[in-house]
Amino acid sequence: WYQRRVREGAAAPAPCPVGTYSAVIGLQQVEGCVDCPAGQYCDQSGLTAPVGECAPGYYCPSGSSSPQQEESPAGHYCPAGSAAPIPCPRNTYGDRTGLASCTPCPHGKETFEEGSTSVDQCKEVKCEAGHYRDPQKGCQICPKGTFSSEDNASSCTLCPRHQYNSVQGSVQCLKCPDTAFTWSVGTDSFTGCIGPVIEACSGKDMTGSCDRYYDDNLNLNVTVLSVRVIRGEFELFELSNHRGYYFTLTENDGPTNVADLEQIDVLKSFSPILNNVFCSLEQGSKFRGSIRSTSKSGKACINWKQTPLAGKAAPNHYCQNPDETNLADKPFCYISETETEECDIPSCVWNMDCFTGIGVQYRGKQSTTEHGKNCNNWNSNIPHPHTYHSPEYDWAGVGDHRFCRNPSKEGTPWCYTTNMFWRWDYCTIPRCNRDNFHYYRF
Repeated sequence: WYQRRVREGAAAPAPCPVGTYSAVIGLQQVEGCVDCPAGQYCDQSGLTAPVGECAPGYYCPSGSSSPQQEESPAGHYCPAGSAAPIPCPRNTYGDRTGLASCTPCPHGKETFEEGSTSVDQCKEVKCEAGHYRDPQKGCQICPKGTFSSEDNASSCTLCPRHQYNSVQGSVQCLKCPDTAFTWSVGTDSFTGCIGPVIEACSGKDMTGSCDRYYDDNLNLNVTVLSVRVIRGEFELFELSNHRGYYFTLTENDGPTNVADLEQIDVLKSFSPILNNVFCSLEQGSKFRGSIRSTSKSGKACINWKQTPLAGKAAPNHYCQNPDETNLADKPFCYISETETEECDIPSCVWNMDCFTGIGVQYRGKQSTTEHGKNCNNWNSNIPHPHTYHSPEYDWAGVGDHRFCRNPSKEGTPWCYTTNMFWRWDYCTIPRCNRDNFHYYRF
């Protein structure tokens, strides 16, 4: 209300007109009444607040006096409380007035602009593989790390674990090398494949023609005079097929000339070391890989120098298990000076579920022989005295257990038996090959 002068020296209250309101006491002029806000209405005089929202299918400009002030035109829609009509989005249409929402185009059809007024404006459009159909935006290209293999896909699929995709619009993902893995799905770059990498050059000091190698069984048919391990560790052999004298090179060694390698004059093949570098054996007490510096939940690892295990651990911030007292089932790290968390380092499969070479590196848990005999504890001399005890033969994996090993470096993994009439026996363990065994277990 406001004060309206009715005669000289006197005034009477008058209501704010329809379409306006005022909550102010003692208002002196009608100009002080406020227009009803857009999207709301004031259908009576003398209001102190708007009555409510504009009705669905209608819009209310500022100063509206009805919940159905203006009807939404065709090709537009108005939800409750609309201040102005909204054009129907792409891939929808509004074929009559007074709509609170627009109608989606039939499946597989799209419109090319907003504000369509008829289903006839929805046209057949083929979203080819490598794309997906967005209900609002139409055909969209699949981003890196994803793919779609079918036309008119409703969404793109994240690349599975151990695959990647570094380009948009792909119909499939690319497989990482057999010796590599990814930490998660949706990897969008080859650098996300975690595995061994070595660079070999035709000239000394990493000059000439250089190539990078990512897998094992690597025989060289070119002259190599210098090498550099980019990630992991490699054994370099003087003969093809991993034969003859070899030299172990790590990523910490930097560029190395072949002429400087001990007992190797010519480099013919090399093989990556995976176990305890890219995956952990047993509890990971010998894991030394520099591949993970965050915990399983993604928290940053602090440097081991700041932890209670500073005297046992390597002075870095990578996942380890230096305690060797069952502190963790896998490599772990400190995320604060007092708090630890496990890391998601994969477990090794080769030389755990199967053996390579003659089985010297086998660390699996097979404990019966090919003739069904039970293996005896390696630290026991009863019923068969022997000399293959720890710690002298720790390098062969023997110790306070009864799992098959090969400390004699002959034949395949074996063990002493608990049968006093059967001194020792070979174990039935499959030989590793990439057709039947993956390298890693997650």
